[in-house]
This record gives sequence, C-alpha cells and structure tokens, in this order.
Amino acid sequence: MTSDQPVPANDPVLDPANLRLRRNGRALLTVETGGKSFDDVSVRRAFPLEMADGFIGLFEAGGDEIGLLETLDGLDAESRTALEDQLALTYFLPVITSVTRIAEDFGVVHAEVETSSGPRRIEIRNIRSHIRVLSRNRAIIEDAEGNRYELPDFHRLPTVTREVFGL
Repeated sequence: MTSDQPVPANDPVLDPANLRLRRNGRALLTVETGGKSFDDVSVRRAFPLEMADGFIGLFEAGGDEIGLLETLDGLDAESRTALEDQLALTYFLPVITSVTRIAEDFGVVHAEVETSSGPRRIEIRNIRSHIRVLSRNRAIIEDAEGNRYELPDFHRLPTVTREVFGL
C-alpha cells in the first residue's frame, strides 16, 4: 500500500495520538480508542526480543484483537507508563548480573546466578535449544521451568562459564 492510498476502515493499526491507556479501580489495563472503551486488556509483543518497543498487540479479555500499536511514540505520558508497566508484568525478564556457581551433570547445567530480581538457582537442559544468542554479545537463557533470563554481555563472563553455557 502506498502512502497516497486511503487506509481501509478496518485497519488494525492504532493511532497513538487517539489512544488512551489507564488502570481502572481494580488495577486492570483499560483502553479507549475510536470512541470505544475496553477493560481488562492484555498486551503482546509481536517481536519481544528484537523490537520490544514496537508492534504491540492489544487484546480484549476474551482474546479478540483491539489493534496493533506500531510504536510508543505519540502516546501521552500516562498511557505510555500504563503500557510499559503492563509489558513489564507480561514479559518479566530478569538480567543475569553474575554467575556465582556453575556445574554440568549429564548434560544438565546447574547455575546459581545473581539477577536484577535477586539470586536464583537455575537448571538448563539442552543448552543448544535453551540458550539463544541474539547478537554478538547478548543472549537469552530459558531454564527448565520456562523462566527466561537475559545475559546482556556474555563476553564479560569468565571463560569457563561461557564454555559451560556453550557461548
């Protein structure tokens, strides 16, 4: 679609300037757009790791799509804060700040780590499929319980730790 063509009426892309996000009295996310109001809205990132602040889907409590927010730019300050708070709840991703102990037994890595949310003991099975390198220095680790952790710069880890993690 070129910019000189009219936008279809059923366009799922939301205009940030015409969107209001707030918390209601029960602390649920509410959205107002196009003269409609939606309560208990959930949010999902289309690209949670690569483009965390873009292409965010807003969904009604029943799962129906309200629309897609391409960018946070243009949201009023209160709406942006409400959306960022909801995303933080939905995508809890502690950052590993240090590895205090690491061992491998029969292909399972056991590690004690310090994170931005406090100390954790994690178990990683099959490191090839549960440690994902995102860039030259950034990785995501998924433990055996499905929790994800970010390693913002794995090159800062000791060589032995990087080798056990397969980095």
